[in-house]
Amino acid sequence: MYTNSRILTRAAIRGIAAAACFAAVSAHAITVKVKVENISASDGLWFTPVFFGFHDGSFDTFDPGATASASIEAVAEGGDASGLISDISGVAGAKSHVLLQDSSGAPPGVLFAPGESNYFTIDLDSMNNRYLSFASMLLPSNDAFFGNADPMQYDLFDSYGNFKGYQEIALFGSSIWDAGTELNDFMGAAFSPLGGLSTDTLDAVSLLGQSGLNEFKGAALATGGNLSSSLMAGDQVARISIQQVPDTTQYIGFMGAIALIGFRFVTKRRMGKAAA
Repeated sequence: MYTNSRILTRAAIRGIAAAACFAAVSAHAITVKVKVENISASDGLWFTPVFFGFHDGSFDTFDPGATASASIEAVAEGGDASGLISDISGVAGAKSHVLLQDSSGAPPGVLFAPGESNYFTIDLDSMNNRYLSFASMLLPSNDAFFGNADPMQYDLFDSYGNFKGYQEIALFGSSIWDAGTELNDFMGAAFSPLGGLSTDTLDAVSLLGQSGLNEFKGAALATGGNLSSSLMAGDQVARISIQQVPDTTQYIGFMGAIALIGFRFVTKRRMGKAAA
């Protein structure tokens, strides 16, 4: 009975150690921290809460040269990401998050003013959440936004499922898109004190370019003050950084491996003594 008990105990320890090792090797999910910063000059652009989508590469936010979808129009004209959230919910295994500047739940606290930042953490799967998409409206504007058109532009994992490590996405004036859904005259634009009604258009989504960026010169903010006298294509507007949050998975696997090696060593010694 004692011998059988010892055999069962050894088997249990082996099983626990092996399971711990296997968990570390086979785990596909990791936790990442995603941080957003408004890098604009103190009198520069603001932007709305940022939509993030993590998917398998099949989720497309918008297509340059084509008219904007209702979802992108909602983001570009009012910072409303509910359409994109609904769109990505139809992609198997995909995840989404909308990052506010803070948790106040009402403007302007949720908006990213120059110099402000915030972050969130999320668990991602290397198969279903390999790629990153994002979008946010720039303020004040009629329909200007930043985002990535290519769904596979930013991959967080390699083809073997390994996290690729720290990544930083720098967004400049050259990264600003025009949704083509409103005339760029700041009339009726969010965060503009001009008031009035905006004029709807049916132009294709396109990069603003320097001539479009020049339209921001001296634009007034509803919160007071004006935008900087110029916004150049090379001026940085925002920064997005992604990094893995340390977890205990690897530690557990490492300790499991040590336990398994130690158990085998002790077992061999006892077997040797028994044989002697």
